Amino acid sequence: MPETVPAGDPRGVDEEPITEDTPETRSDPELINATRGGDTTAYAELYERHVHSARRLARILSRDPAGADDLVSETFAKLLHTLREGAGPDLAFRPYMLQTLRNTFYDRVRRDKRVEFTDDLTPHDSGEIFVDPAVEGQERRYAALAFGKLPERWRMVLWHTEVEEESPAKIARLLGMTPNGVSALAYRAREQLRQNYLTEHAADSPREECRWTVDRLGARVRGKLGDRDATKVDDHLNACVTCNLLFAELTELNSGLRGVLAGVLLGTAAAPYIAAGAVSAAGLVVGGFIGVVFAPFKAAFNWVRRVVQQLGTKGSVATGTAVAVAAAVVVFALTAGDEAEDPQAAPEETIIAPSDESEVEAEPDPDDPIPPEDPENPADPDDPAEETSDPAPDETTPPAAEPAAYAIEHGLGTTGLVAGGEAVLPIRLEAPGGTGGAFAPVASRDPESGAVEPASGWGQAAATDRVTLDIEFPEGISLASETAAPGWTCVESGAVVSCSIAKMPSPAEANLRILIGADVSGYQTFKVTVEGPGISGTTFLKVPIAPAGSQVGYASLDATGVTAAGNTWMTCSVPGCKDGALYGAGDRWPMKAYKPSDAPAGREGEAVSGAKLDVPGGAAIAWAGLYWAGSRSDLPSEVSLYSNGSWTSLSEDSRRDTGSGTQAFTDVTGLVSGGGEFWVATDNHQLPVSECVGWPLDASTACVGHRWAGWSLTVVYAEPGAEKKEVAVYDGAPAADTEIAVEDGGQVDIAATLWGGSAYRRGDSLTAGGNGLGQPATCSAAGAVNGANWYAFGVDVAVHRTSTGDNAVIRFTRGDDPFIVGVVAVAAPHTD
Repeated sequence: MPETVPAGDPRGVDEEPITEDTPETRSDPELINATRGGDTTAYAELYERHVHSARRLARILSRDPAGADDLVSETFAKLLHTLREGAGPDLAFRPYMLQTLRNTFYDRVRRDKRVEFTDDLTPHDSGEIFVDPAVEGQERRYAALAFGKLPERWRMVLWHTEVEEESPAKIARLLGMTPNGVSALAYRAREQLRQNYLTEHAADSPREECRWTVDRLGARVRGKLGDRDATKVDDHLNACVTCNLLFAELTELNSGLRGVLAGVLLGTAAAPYIAAGAVSAAGLVVGGFIGVVFAPFKAAFNWVRRVVQQLGTKGSVATGTAVAVAAAVVVFALTAGDEAEDPQAAPEETIIAPSDESEVEAEPDPDDPIPPEDPENPADPDDPAEETSDPAPDETTPPAAEPAAYAIEHGLGTTGLVAGGEAVLPIRLEAPGGTGGAFAPVASRDPESGAVEPASGWGQAAATDRVTLDIEFPEGISLASETAAPGWTCVESGAVVSCSIAKMPSPAEANLRILIGADVSGYQTFKVTVEGPGISGTTFLKVPIAPAGSQVGYASLDATGVTAAGNTWMTCSVPGCKDGALYGAGDRWPMKAYKPSDAPAGREGEAVSGAKLDVPGGAAIAWAGLYWAGSRSDLPSEVSLYSNGSWTSLSEDSRRDTGSGTQAFTDVTGLVSGGGEFWVATDNHQLPVSECVGWPLDASTACVGHRWAGWSLTVVYAEPGAEKKEVAVYDGAPAADTEIAVEDGGQVDIAATLWGGSAYRRGDSLTAGGNGLGQPATCSAAGAVNGANWYAFGVDVAVHRTSTGDNAVIRFTRGDDPFIVGVVAVAAPHTD
């Protein structure tokens, strides 16, 4: 093998006269070639040689000196870009430069011809009052969105009470409810519609720290927030000028809700409609025009309703109704202002309850997510209604049976779903008082007060009638199939999917096929409610969704933090190159397997490296995963882990192609009991080492290409007394950039492992909720036993801790550094 001679060593080199080679002594062609190679000093010399000629021509063409200087600057900037792209002149720089300057000037002239400079707008302004159709369309959109967010049965009740003017007793027969239940549901539907409409006005792109408050401003204006949330909203309003102004705007909008919405949705018919609002409940006389407008829609809806009822879907409304029909319902419901009376329940007849108490319907109505303070008297304090008294119940009537509170859980275990395609969301339903099951019971939660009803156990409840399952989907997720195994029929309405089945299946489950948008990620919340004769339950399911191209390796709501450590298996083979790479000499070197002399005995001859894992004292290890990766596809399938004083041979559990490399994984939870020093070894013959035969080499030589291999130990732990968090480990994301959403604000821990990065490429960044966390790919491995000043070629392991607002985003941006996102573990605040 030829002797390697360090750079600058005069051995073996004939002494020749040294001629000074500076930019000033080079010709234009030499400077052009140097500029194409990235030498900015050469281009500076070209600029100094030819800028005077450029200024002379620019002053001839331009009207003023400032414009001439701008023209010269733009021309030389274009030329620099052209030369770096490999185009432009090879010899004659000045003629090419002058032609570029002329073309730039002509482009400016053509652009300015399309702009008219004037101080008199009279020819362009007719003085007529302009009604912006975009604003009117936006108001209609707000109303449609507010109506679409209501559950299907709520919209049906609004239609029958406000448009059809049917009595609660008649509607009760359609829905299988009591008249009082219908009255309560109609009141709540109108109130929720008002809140939704106000919230839609406030929901246009709020700041992350204001999003929680903005989502509740509609309810605060209507006075429907609980004391705790109202206090939290008021505290934010006192400190935030923007939200305070928005609150004042919504308060004013609320005071004129009838006129605003009637004008938006009825147009010129608004005035006669409001004037007719005081007509008695015997029939709402809207006027000839509105009667003609709505008659076809009412007839069409009645026909659809009869068809649906004949098909057996009691209490449901067919989808696909014309937008005009939905708008009509919104108008009728929302313009029934605070002075209008809510529908009153007719006196109920005494009913002898069946012997099986499970068939007795429980009040309030199952579809209602906002329980009234008094179901028997649903009138709003602002909407005083005539008092009605029901006859005393028959003494023989037994009390209604309390519905069994169902526990609800997803069947994903410690995994999750993936964005950018179809997936199956398995929902498990279990009633209390059983003999046990595969999942821990989930308590039902009151959506308004937050009170929790603990579930006492598992078991299969016998349901003898139709069961409904309502799922409120997060944004970006929709229903992919109208059938769900084993036998559910589902209908999507806005963000709510309603599924029904004739009898609770065994096992009690529903497997929904859903479509997840490509930009959805992080923990997402599904509100799930199960209702049926004698059964009920509501909970909020937290489901982790991995960014497109990756997968959820592990997920838990009981852990408290994440951490990671790792190191490289390779280093450069030229003397002094490790220090050179660290201090600015680049990272394109011949590469060899790293074999330190201080590694634990037992794996001599193999590539091996160590790292110290930082875990809080006393914390229990919930999960530990060992990842290793390399720039070649023939990555070793077997490695050895040194922990607790001995080596353990391991084989990969899975392998993923990451685009420009390969990543393998194995579960090592049983081998990690806490923090400390860990070493990982592998067969050095399967690493992408270089085959260079000498040095120095030309920088374009293939053997000094980007080669790397290394490992990372990612750990999820539970620290006693610490706050539980939403923890998820996302494996691999070969997409261009990676984003992971964080739903609730607070302290967020991020343990990230990146492969194939370089400290010498720029433009890459890591942010969390707008907080900059620096350049993610710097070839620095957290915990490496070599210390902080160790260039871990192609391996980056880092642990970050930062604070974010609600609905934040963790974003990896690559820029010019095409690194691979290998593993990202996130521990974010968990809010019930």
